[in-house]
Amino acid sequence: MNKSDFIGELTVYLQDLSPQEQEEIIQDFEEHFEMGRAEGKTDEEIYRSLGSPQQIAKELQSTQPFAKARKNHAEQSPFHRIGIIIGLLFFNLIIVLGPSIGIAGIILSAWVVAFSFIAQLLIAIVQWIVQPDSFYLFELFTSVTLTGSGLFIFIGANYMTNAAIRMFSKYIAFNVRLVKGENHT
Repeated sequence: MNKSDFIGELTVYLQDLSPQEQEEIIQDFEEHFEMGRAEGKTDEEIYRSLGSPQQIAKELQSTQPFAKARKNHAEQSPFHRIGIIIGLLFFNLIIVLGPSIGIAGIILSAWVVAFSFIAQLLIAIVQWIVQPDSFYLFELFTSVTLTGSGLFIFIGANYMTNAAIRMFSKYIAFNVRLVKGENHT
């Protein structure tokens, strides 16, 4: 099947959509064929990678009710949005705040432990300089071991901090999308 056959068949199956939607979809697939040709593919290879026009049209038409529902959701009244904001406020205070504080406490304690363990080597060196007679090799070995452990904890704390920031950012973005009435996926 070549490009014109594919586009012609797809146009037949897209009859239930508005002319503007049909034009956008057809234009997208024409661009797809042009990009495939630029990569050295034949129309037949491009067609096989896309699938049948009937299946494509069926999938595109099945998403139309969801798009209309999202549009209607975005046009909600201000009172409905205020209700969503109040609901989110209580949900975040009651359900989300406690675990968030707990996770922040765990991360903070990991940072404190990491820096304390790393500082142990500096303390041992200062002790050796100040009181060289009371310094033992066991203290040096313990200090080096704690410093190594502190470095590992430092790496873990850094990873946990970055993961928590990413999760928190996504959760805030989700709350904003919910209040605005945008797509929730």
